[in-house]
Amino acid sequence: MKPVTRLFLISSSWTLASFMASSFMSAWFWDIGSGIKPIILFYTVLFIAMTTSFALSTRMHARIRSSSLMAVGILLNIVYLSLLLVLHSQARHYLAYLAAIEGLASSFYWLALFVLASSWVAADQSDWYNGWTGTLEAILGLMVPPLSGWIIVSMPHLEGYQMVFAVALVSLLISLILILVGRRRHERIPMAPNRAATTEAPPLWRALLWSFWALGMRDGMFFFVPNLLLYIVTRNAMLLGLYITMQAALEGIVFWGLSRWSKESSRLVGMRVATVISLAGLGMILVPLNYASLFALGVLVAIAYPFYKVALESSALNLIGQYSRSEADRIRFTGTKESWINAGRLISLLLLLSVLTIIPHIRLSEFRWMLGGWSLVSVIILMTFAVVARKYHEIVT
Repeated sequence: MKPVTRLFLISSSWTLASFMASSFMSAWFWDIGSGIKPIILFYTVLFIAMTTSFALSTRMHARIRSSSLMAVGILLNIVYLSLLLVLHSQARHYLAYLAAIEGLASSFYWLALFVLASSWVAADQSDWYNGWTGTLEAILGLMVPPLSGWIIVSMPHLEGYQMVFAVALVSLLISLILILVGRRRHERIPMAPNRAATTEAPPLWRALLWSFWALGMRDGMFFFVPNLLLYIVTRNAMLLGLYITMQAALEGIVFWGLSRWSKESSRLVGMRVATVISLAGLGMILVPLNYASLFALGVLVAIAYPFYKVALESSALNLIGQYSRSEADRIRFTGTKESWINAGRLISLLLLLSVLTIIPHIRLSEFRWMLGGWSLVSVIILMTFAVVARKYHEIVT
């Protein structure tokens, strides 16, 4: 099996497990008796683990290979799902420990995937890999969440969740076998020589990190809070699955459009478009918190996200390629980037926890103020990226 094919199958298996189980984690915790605050605390600990491990991973490259790091991440995720199956409803008493395991699993996997993509995917295979990976992810996003939701509502008690977690576990086992079998077979594809490369981070890179931090601030609130509130309001896992599918479909369409028409010169324009779309979310303040308003917010979040993601990740890839001389440099730059975005997510959740601590008996309807007001974070992303665009223009001219 070619390295690019193996990596494609590993990524697809991980994505299937994620859509199958992770999308319904908030609903699961709610149904086994956890409140809103403990669930938010779960994700807070998760992002603490991710931020810390990404920061530490930049110093681990001399001790562990990327393929081994990925194997550890997948194994930890298997342990995490196994514990959910074994603990059942008692999992609500161990949320912090479970979050730490899941945070480490995700950070190890994603860091390794970023680096292996540059090692196992040759230049003439990158279009095939990215095209098919994106296509399959879109297909899974359309099919798997509604299927998971149907399984959950069709089976009595909590058996539906257990079935979903078991299928995700099998998918992860396939990923683990693929990476363990292939990690000693594939030699690293040498990086193209770049005499201009240097391990010193340029001012442009440091400016871009603030944009990633702001994007993390946005994601921290919108990553799971609307999903959780939708489930609490409707108590319908099938509707939650349709919500996730709707977002996956919209993101897929926008990503496809950007892949065809987005250019380096249009990134700032795309950011402005995304900011205008995001600011429409302020309307949440004026309407009741119900499934219709949460779906409307989900539409805005899904449409805007690809503009931010493409602009920031493309800029980061260009700089990492320019300033990296080795795989160690790629790990260092990638780990730093992911540390900043997860630090933003963590801060946003800490702010939300602070609000819930100060106002312990907040009504569910009052969450519309936080969701609507959080749309203003999009302005910070635009302002910080405008600095990046200005610095880039000064360099090239």
